[in-house]
Amino acid sequence: MDTDKPNTNENEQSNETTPTYQWRPQDADREFIKMTTRKRVRNAKVPENAIFKPAKPTPTINDLGQKKVAVYARVSTKSTNQVSSIENQTKYYTEKIAKTPNWEMQDIYKDEGISGTSIKRRKDFLRMIADAENKKMDLILCASVSRFARDVSDCIEQVRKLKTVNPSHPVGVYFETEDIYTLDPNVSERLEMHAMFSAWESRNKSRRMILSYDQRICTGQYPVLDLLGYRHTEDGDLIIQPEEAKTVRFIFLAYIAGYSYKTIAEILTNKKRTTLTGRTEWNVAMVKNIMYNERRWGDLDARKTVCIDYKERIVVKNKDLRDAAYIPNHHEGIVTPAIAKAAHLLASSGKTVNSVPNTSIITSGSLKGFISISPAWKGVDDASLQLVSRNVYTDEEYEELEFISKISSGEEHSKILSFNLSNYEVPYGAFFLNQKTPSLTVTYKTIKFNRAAHSRLGNCNFIELLYHPILKMIAIKETIQENPYALKWINEDGTIKSSLNSKALSKSIYERIGWKQDFNFKFRGITRIRGNAKILIFYLDEPQIIPSKKTKQSTANEKTNNTEQYIAYKENTENESSTNVPETTTVSKTITNNDSFGISLSLSKKRDWIVHSISEQDIQTKGVFVDNPLIGALPSKYEINEELEKLIASM
Repeated sequence: MDTDKPNTNENEQSNETTPTYQWRPQDADREFIKMTTRKRVRNAKVPENAIFKPAKPTPTINDLGQKKVAVYARVSTKSTNQVSSIENQTKYYTEKIAKTPNWEMQDIYKDEGISGTSIKRRKDFLRMIADAENKKMDLILCASVSRFARDVSDCIEQVRKLKTVNPSHPVGVYFETEDIYTLDPNVSERLEMHAMFSAWESRNKSRRMILSYDQRICTGQYPVLDLLGYRHTEDGDLIIQPEEAKTVRFIFLAYIAGYSYKTIAEILTNKKRTTLTGRTEWNVAMVKNIMYNERRWGDLDARKTVCIDYKERIVVKNKDLRDAAYIPNHHEGIVTPAIAKAAHLLASSGKTVNSVPNTSIITSGSLKGFISISPAWKGVDDASLQLVSRNVYTDEEYEELEFISKISSGEEHSKILSFNLSNYEVPYGAFFLNQKTPSLTVTYKTIKFNRAAHSRLGNCNFIELLYHPILKMIAIKETIQENPYALKWINEDGTIKSSLNSKALSKSIYERIGWKQDFNFKFRGITRIRGNAKILIFYLDEPQIIPSKKTKQSTANEKTNNTEQYIAYKENTENESSTNVPETTTVSKTITNNDSFGISLSLSKKRDWIVHSISEQDIQTKGVFVDNPLIGALPSKYEINEELEKLIASM
């Protein structure tokens, strides 16, 4: 049967898959090399005249020979315990070196209150490395790897540098806690491992501190530290230090009285007033730092900054990076919040405001409700100005003024009905503007006067600017330099000062009337002379609208289907019609919300009584000082100067 026959195909297949050795010519070369190598090794002999030079023993800390020994000690904080630690290290190693016969003290290097995460700020460490490069030592003693460096790369790099910078004079470091001597070649792995442990511990410590701050913020345990004028208790309370508080209070009062940062620093230096750290030399930055620290007026801003890189000690403002808290009235302030706010607003007002101006308002006469204004003073806004002006009127008077103001803006119509020209309108004053007409131009940053305005007031050196926020009127009159609201109107060279910095006032006016920032507004001045007194009055509801250069450039290439281009006078809102003014000309026509030709005759008569009834006494009337609602109650200038004299005398 076929099944009894041998399976020749399987045998053939099996033979075909059996590997066979293929001889190659290069194999002969390899075998020859192996044979000659074995022969050379078997026949090798040490020459009888050879001199054997054994290697030095592995270096140890107990090697004989005279050594100059240095000590490096570091603590990361200046706490009492840490100071004790660094002194104990110093004493311990001084005695250890003295007891070792072949050791001689070279120097002790100490970095106190310095983190080990970076060597950049460790002055004594860097001095030690430089001395080692100059062969001033043979050995450095250090308590542990973590005291030497908490960064792996720094540790390994500096150890390598000490060993190799002078190959003939290597300097070893002995870490006593880990029993590691860096000149021993067998300890490299151990050193790297301990350096990594130190770096890990440093990172872990940073995380623990962050978590601790998070927990304290959430539980109301706000961290506080000592600062000039205060000491803190274990319970987190800040207690005023009377003698130091004199320095702090002097800084605030002197600044709002008109002293510059530089002058304040010079006075404190001359008086040898000490800082928290004992310094007696003051500079501008130190004065600013005290004036802007919220703890000086009784608040607490917990966690103002955060460290985003613990190695490089990069600290940034905490803008929602970590949990924080602001606690008003946390403790007793050295100055009031009103004094602090006044100082800060003065600092942001620019050089044109030399001291904090008192809020002054005229309470009687034709100019009742007018407020004396320093245009650049940022301690005002539209709401505060209206409140100050409102407070000098009775409810009935205020309602009447509000009605007049709304008619002016087009929000109301005159309710006077008669056959006596009641439906007639008086043209806007801006229609009569020319070079000989006194004018005022309000921009978002400045107030400008033309030459005619200067001429009408007799080219006086100083003016006082008055503003009525309810009636939307500005008045200027001549004044003396001693007036706290005096504005210089003539330059040192005798030329007229055509422009005044008015960022704060302009912002209030734009907000009050609803002007767009991209446009300037020009007004005709009405002159009134009463005896020896003169005054110029400007109605802010009769503008000539002037597109700014920026506006004209941005719209120059725009195309419309109309022959003229238009701009909105105010932002459109519900129930308001879109009111436009041509852009194609440099000076636009005057318009109002209802696009009328002028103002009603009845309204004109109602408000003209202010101008026509002005007397010489009205012009010469001084305002009454009131509290600034934006700031609060401040001491008078007399009280401030009197206290400053006492502080200087007692310092």
